[in-house]
Formats: sequence, C-alpha cells, structure tokens
Amino acid sequence: MERTKILMTGLFAIALCSLHLAAQAPTVSEKKDIAIFALGYYGWAIPLETLGSIDQELQKVFVDLGRFNIIGYTERLSSGGLQQFIDTLKKAKEANFVMPDKFQFGEATLTEAEFNKLVGAFIIATPIVTEFNSRYDADKSQWETDIKTDVTFLDVGGGGSILGIAEVKSSGSDKDNKRASISNAINAIPMQLQYEVRKIEAFQINTRVLTVSGSEIKLQLGSNMGIKKGDEYSIMVNETVEGFRNDTERGLVQIKDVGSEVSTGRIVYSSIKVAKDVALKEIPRLGLDAEGYLDVVGSTVVPGVRVVPSRGFYGFRPYGAVQIPVSEVSTYFGLLSVIPINGIVGGEYDFYLGRLSVTPFCGLGASYARVVTPVSSSDETDWLSHIGAQAYLRISLLVTRDLSIFAQGGLEYWVSMNSVFFNNYGGVGLGAGASYKL
Repeated sequence: MERTKILMTGLFAIALCSLHLAAQAPTVSEKKDIAIFALGYYGWAIPLETLGSIDQELQKVFVDLGRFNIIGYTERLSSGGLQQFIDTLKKAKEANFVMPDKFQFGEATLTEAEFNKLVGAFIIATPIVTEFNSRYDADKSQWETDIKTDVTFLDVGGGGSILGIAEVKSSGSDKDNKRASISNAINAIPMQLQYEVRKIEAFQINTRVLTVSGSEIKLQLGSNMGIKKGDEYSIMVNETVEGFRNDTERGLVQIKDVGSEVSTGRIVYSSIKVAKDVALKEIPRLGLDAEGYLDVVGSTVVPGVRVVPSRGFYGFRPYGAVQIPVSEVSTYFGLLSVIPINGIVGGEYDFYLGRLSVTPFCGLGASYARVVTPVSSSDETDWLSHIGAQAYLRISLLVTRDLSIFAQGGLEYWVSMNSVFFNNYGGVGLGAGASYKL
C-alpha cells in the first residue's frame, strides 16, 4: 500500500512537471488558413484592368509573406456588404441559425457551399478601396493617382471578430499617361501592405532557439514561413505574475541566413543567457534604414540623407543618397538661386561586433542644378552640374533597438560639368549622423 502511494505521488509530480513545462514551452507559429476576397471598389470609378492588377498584387503579397495557406475568391464586398458578412458569421454560430440557399452581401452573392468553405477558413481577408483619385495636375504637368485600400481581417473562429485592419495609401505619377500613373500607384502597394500585415499581432511570427554557439543561434522556421535575411527578432521572457501574463523583451537577434525550416541568427545584445527554447518574436519593419548625416568635404559642408534596404540583405547592402553641398549654392542678383543636388548610388558591407558595426561603403553620383526664381515654381530649371564618387568608412553604435549613431570618414570628389557656374570640389570627408530602422 505504501509503495502504491509513493508511486502515485511520483506519477502526480511527473504530471505536474509536464504540465508546467508545457505551459513554459515557447510558441512556434504555424501557417494560417486565409480566404481572400477580390478587391471591393463600390462607389469609385475604377478601370477594370486596374482592379485586376490590384487583385494580383494583393494575392502576391500574401504568397510572398509565406505564413498563409491561401484560398482566393472572385467575389467583391462593399463596405456595407462587409458588415453584413460579419453579422452573418456571428449568427452562424447560433443554434437556431437557418442556412439559406444563397447569401447576399451588398452586391456579392455566395452559395451555401461557398459560405461553408469560408467559415472553414481560420481567417478571412476583405480588401476594399476606400479612396481612389486619378487626375491631371496642370501645375506639375503630370498625371497623379492616389489609392487607399483597407484590408480587414476577420477571425472566423472568434465569430467574425476583427483581428486587425491593414491600411495602405499609395501614390503614382507619370508625365504623359494616366494608366502609367495608376500602375505606379499599384506597384507601391505590396511593400506597404506586407509591412501593415506583419504589424498585426495575430500574424507576427513567434519561434524558439534551437542551438547556441557563441553569438550565433539556430532558430526554428525559415523560408517555409517567409523569414528573410535582415529580419529582426526580440528575445522574449514569458512569465506569469499573479495570474497575469507578462512578456518582456530582453534582447535582439538579426537573421543572417535562412534555410527551408531553420534560420541562423546573430545575437546583437541580450540581458539574459540565450539557450535552447528561449522564445523569439518577430519585429515587423518596413525594411529600410533611414540615415541623416552632416559631412565636411574639404571646405564644403554637405548635409544628406541615405536610404539603405535592410530586409532581404545581410552583410552587403545597396544604398541611395541625396545630399546638398551648401558651399556650392549660388545666388545671383538676389533674383535666382542655383542649388546643386547630389544623387548617389552605391554599396556597403557591414562587419558586426555586437552593438558595434564597421561599414566600408562607396558610390558613384551625379549632381543636377536646380534654378529657383522668386517669380514662380514653374520657372525652375534643372541641368547636370557635377559627376562624382565617394569612398568612406562608417563606425556605428546601436543605441536602442531602432536607433544608431555613427561617425564616418573617407574621400569624396565632384567634377564640374559647367565651369561657368560651378567649381570642382572634394577632398577628405569627415562627418557624423544617426540611423533609424523603419
């Protein structure tokens, strides 16, 4: 009898321990089933080819995200139809709900079989155009198009509750063609929509550490869930305080390589010891680093802005920059100003040392001169003023999860293409600035 009691006590303790470990085990995201309606546009005069193009871009976004199993629908919901759909989802959970042969949501019609298939999906996405404006701007002599699209995500299991709304505003322009301006506005949708979807809590990736070797880790999930190089994850501590869940960030991991089901990350910093099964959570970003700087090149003061794509890159990254050599700005007779603006494209390679990074970079550029008169903005004229090149070394320190400060030094030289108005300038360049992760 005593042995039986001891055995039962042991089994009970093991069961409690197993439950505790299960409760503490980090969550690992899985693909979610999602049904996507075609774009709703009621009330707006949108060309049919435009609708088809936006539908394709929306579908492509969800495919590229990699974290969804997708069911596509050709039906289009209006704003009023969307609310009817939500109300019907809630009623479908009631015991006395009578299933009709067909469902009418505004101008969209679904059969019983189609509705049941939707109800079987985990999530439903309903994109609707809430603003559309394509017009000719006589002052700028160009066609301009603005599109605002809201994608509402419904939790079917939650009775039609709204998981989140991704709002995307895109613009496009073209000097000669209205359709081209519309196409440019459509092309601006995917990057923004991916970011807006990844910002929704229910769709953010949660995963765990598999192995640790120095500052390098292997983590569960890879391209099968749409993870990309350059993505960042928070090191999380999940605990319960007096019955309340308390999740806190304790560090940062940057993805350096992606496999099919396992990715490799670099620990940027951490206030806890990172070990197997430590929880990681995706930090949604647009995928750009915006850098502002002030250089002194020779005797010329040069403020500038540099943009570096981060998502999809690790180590080598391209960049684009715009800067103004202040000392080269000229004013004539108080009536007009000639402002040279440098545009630069190039590449950089980052060597990471914890929060510190050392980055050599170089680029080629051209400068155009903008002539501004006080009479009217339409009197502005542009022409090529300089061509140039730069080669620098930047040392950066990550101050917060999102902000870095840096100092840089190198060589930069610009050759005048019009000696009447401009001089050659350049030499040793020294400067400093700050970078913010978007």
